[in-house]
Amino acid sequence: MSKGMNYGLFRDTPGEPNGRSVAVVGAGPSGMAASGYLACQGYRVEMFDKMPKPGGLLYFGIPDVRLPMDRIEAAARRLVEHYGVVFHPRVKVVGEGEDVHDEGDELVQETVVLEDLRRRFDAVLLCTGSWRSRRMGIPGEDLPGVLSGLEYLFPLRGAACTKDICVADAAGKRVAIVGGGLSAVDAADCALRSNAEKVYMLYRRTSNEAPAGPYEVALLHDRGMVWKELTLPVRILGQDRVEALEYIQCSLGEPDESGRRCPIPESGSNKVIEVDMVITAVGEMPTVPAADRVELAKVRKQATGWPRMTPMEGVFLAGDALNGPSKIGWAVTSGLEAARSMEEWLDWSANRV
Repeated sequence: MSKGMNYGLFRDTPGEPNGRSVAVVGAGPSGMAASGYLACQGYRVEMFDKMPKPGGLLYFGIPDVRLPMDRIEAAARRLVEHYGVVFHPRVKVVGEGEDVHDEGDELVQETVVLEDLRRRFDAVLLCTGSWRSRRMGIPGEDLPGVLSGLEYLFPLRGAACTKDICVADAAGKRVAIVGGGLSAVDAADCALRSNAEKVYMLYRRTSNEAPAGPYEVALLHDRGMVWKELTLPVRILGQDRVEALEYIQCSLGEPDESGRRCPIPESGSNKVIEVDMVITAVGEMPTVPAADRVELAKVRKQATGWPRMTPMEGVFLAGDALNGPSKIGWAVTSGLEAARSMEEWLDWSANRV
């Protein structure tokens, strides 16, 4: 197996069975890390994921050029074949009476109610990730030809799993990508590789403040990407589909709560570029089943009865579902911390009886 993708972190064989069973919802990096840890501790682990293959956005949101899919597949296969983790694909876990559509749900074949899952297992860990894209909230955002970063990147691998998913073809098109994170960088990279006629990246700050960093931006610029910094989209233009993007120039003011200088629009500096496709990679939001009962904000503030546990007793949170989009290492760490907290809670619960 490829180096660096082994989620059985603590021992070479599964732990001696301890008679407890746990459900891990979400098979991204936090879910696989938690599953590996718990399997090593002797738990019977079952993973549920709405995708047909384990990996989450690690597999379906990151292009092969950045992270080869065979490394992810090998890590998941080792969990199943070597550590005995049971994987349930194309299953979405929802709250009771919940009917919410998120990106990637096209591949779902079955839904399971979280409350029923909790009754079947000793504990449940939610690692459901961030599958809901943020919107810019500007006119024209609903025009055909406007896609979120996930809507553009997900089908590049998802289309291999079903004929019902179509890949948005950027070949010969003028593409504007809004955002400065790794999703925006990946979208620009894929558009360039698809032989787009022109690729623009628009970001409200400079490359020095971009989450992806100036190095990634420079690499794309060397390949022909047009970098437009200190720009804020205000309107997408077109009749039946995208025809142009209007933006306003910004300057940087005082730092905001993130510590980065705040972009300030400059009145009268509006400009328009003609484009055929707009990809808005401006972030994603956590997608948690039974959100009203899970109370994400309370778990983040550690205002519940046990670290990482929700107000639903025995239901825990980890990864991007808890903290929002993050880097792979942070997601893995979050999964391990939540799994350890779950284990301590189960031990405590057994001793209080």
